[in-house]
Amino acid sequence: MSDTPESIVEYAYDNITEWYLQWVKSQKSPRERYTKMLLEKLQPSPSILELGCGPGVPILKMLLDHGAQVTANDISTKQIEMARVRCPGAKLIAGNMTALTFEPASFHGVTSFYTLFHLPRLQLKTLLSTIYGWLKPGGVFVFNLATIDEEEIHGEFLGYGMFWSSYDVDKNRAMLTEIGFDVLQVEVLHAGDGRLEEGDPDFDAEFMWVMVQKKESPDDPSSV
Repeated sequence: MSDTPESIVEYAYDNITEWYLQWVKSQKSPRERYTKMLLEKLQPSPSILELGCGPGVPILKMLLDHGAQVTANDISTKQIEMARVRCPGAKLIAGNMTALTFEPASFHGVTSFYTLFHLPRLQLKTLLSTIYGWLKPGGVFVFNLATIDEEEIHGEFLGYGMFWSSYDVDKNRAMLTEIGFDVLQVEVLHAGDGRLEEGDPDFDAEFMWVMVQKKESPDDPSSV
C-alpha cells in the first residue's frame, strides 16, 4: 500500500466494513436532518449524487426510500459492494470522487457527509466548484466539513491509519461564496452533541454542517 492520502483512506475503509456498518447505523448525526432539508427543497423524484455513500445506510437508503434517482460514489470498493446489497436501486461508482465526470447540470441535489475532509484541502475548492457545475440551476448541496485549520492530519481510525485535512470555518464559508453558492444554512456542532464516550472515533470532534444552493439561471427561473 502506498502512503498517499487516497490510498490511506481507501485501505482503511476497505478493512473496517463490518464495524463501520454497525457504527453508522447507531451514530446520532445531523446528516438525516440535512438530507430531509434537501429533499424538501427539491421536486419529486429528484436526481441526486451522494459522495461517500459507505455501506448504503443511512443516507443512500433514505434517498431511495423518498423516491430519488441516486448515483452514489465511495472510494472503497468493499463499501460499494455493501451498498449494492442494501441499495440495488442506486447507480454505484467506486473510486476517488475527484476523478468523477458528469455532464453539467446533471443533478438536482448532492449530499456528502463525513467525506470531504479526507481530501487534501488543496483539492477542496476545485471539487466544490465541480459540484457546483454538476448541479442544475437552483440545485441544493448538503454536506459537512471539519473546522480546524490543518493541511495534513495523520492518525488512527479503528486500528487503521487515516488521513484528514481541513480549513477553518471562515475559510470554508468564503470558498463557497467565491464559487457562487448561496449559503442557506451553516451550523457548527459537536459530534454526538458533545456526549460521545472517549472511545468513539468522533469523540470531541466538531463539524461544520452546511446547506448551499446553486443560483438560478437568469434564463431559466423555474425551481428544481
